[in-house]
Amino acid sequence: MSLLKQLFLAICLFLLVAFTGSFIAGVESSREQLISQLRSHAQDAATALGLSMTPHVDDPAMLELMVSSVFDSGYFASIRVLRIPDGEVIVERSNTQASDQQVPEWFVKLVDLRAQGGDALIMRGWEQAARVEVMSHPQFALAKLWDSAIASLVWLLICGLVSAILGGWLLRTQLRPLDNMVHQAEAITRREFLTTPHIPRTPELKRVVLAMNQMVEKLKTLFAEEASRSEKLRAEAYQDSLTGLANRRLFEIHLADHLTENDQHAEGYLLLLRLNDLGGLNQRLGGQHTDALISAIGDYLKRLQLQHGNAHWLASRNRGGEFSLLAPGLAREDADLLASELCEGLENLRQTGASDCTPVAHLGLAAFKQGETVASVFGRADQALAQAESNPSAPWARVDDFETVPSQGLRDWRGWIDEALTQG
Repeated sequence: MSLLKQLFLAICLFLLVAFTGSFIAGVESSREQLISQLRSHAQDAATALGLSMTPHVDDPAMLELMVSSVFDSGYFASIRVLRIPDGEVIVERSNTQASDQQVPEWFVKLVDLRAQGGDALIMRGWEQAARVEVMSHPQFALAKLWDSAIASLVWLLICGLVSAILGGWLLRTQLRPLDNMVHQAEAITRREFLTTPHIPRTPELKRVVLAMNQMVEKLKTLFAEEASRSEKLRAEAYQDSLTGLANRRLFEIHLADHLTENDQHAEGYLLLLRLNDLGGLNQRLGGQHTDALISAIGDYLKRLQLQHGNAHWLASRNRGGEFSLLAPGLAREDADLLASELCEGLENLRQTGASDCTPVAHLGLAAFKQGETVASVFGRADQALAQAESNPSAPWARVDDFETVPSQGLRDWRGWIDEALTQG
């Protein structure tokens, strides 16, 4: 049997059981409610008659009149008044006519809705003079119960038929065994790894779905490992391991991108920071202490970037004790303030014992604009840094002249040395 037929038969069986139970429970609930109403109706009538007959307990004609008025106005099988204590019938009225309600006999026997009675005492002072007994007729309750059962049955049949039709249509159009596997295959092409959480009980589909889920999990693990390896290689290629800043390669890529002529790229400043007497610090304080100083400067540059910069700012460690900060959109006055703030932060590091040099580092600021080359911008920054190192009165210097032709700086010499070592 196919999966479609299994699900369709299961739904039909479930609907049949649910609707049958609902129908039986509804009829039984209505039956109990009607029995309670019949009993309450009979008892209320008996109580009312008992109270109204008390002043006329010795007047049979009045008693008969009261019984007839109540009997004719309600649905009663019988009403009778018995004398106490001999049980003599004083007044009696009963309904001997056959019911004209169209209720099948089998339904009457099935629900077994019997007449319900109630009684009350008629007093003569403090003496019990008579007892009135009232029996409610169930024919009207049977008719009401029959109509309710027919309406409920028709409604349940309509719901069952509609549910069966809709269920079959939904099963044919949506529950196709290969749909999930097709979606999984398409998701894999988009590097989305989806698994089917519901495993079908059909043996053929179960094996296929389990195998597909296992393949997806293995591919997910494989791609995750490759992504982690790629991220690690990217970090090694573009990130400094000690400070977590960008390295020189990534910094030059960003600088070259900002120097291209584009309406979204703004002019700004390049800041070079070089630790004072790095070799002497290594000898006097040790390599571990020097690494801690370099890491502290890297953290300070990160904080400055978050406080003053934007998404286009970038801080990097070039090599050793040399750092760079790319600040597009930075004005001249703001550049001076930034340099002063950075010098104050470095002085605070010296006061904490991180360095024994004064100043801790020298700064060189060079303005840049679109259309320049990376070498020319770094050349002016090296020139500004050289001015700061040669001027003991100020730890930083700024070069704003774009026409200045920089001489061979330290960066150029390092590039030539690296190239010579590479070529052997």
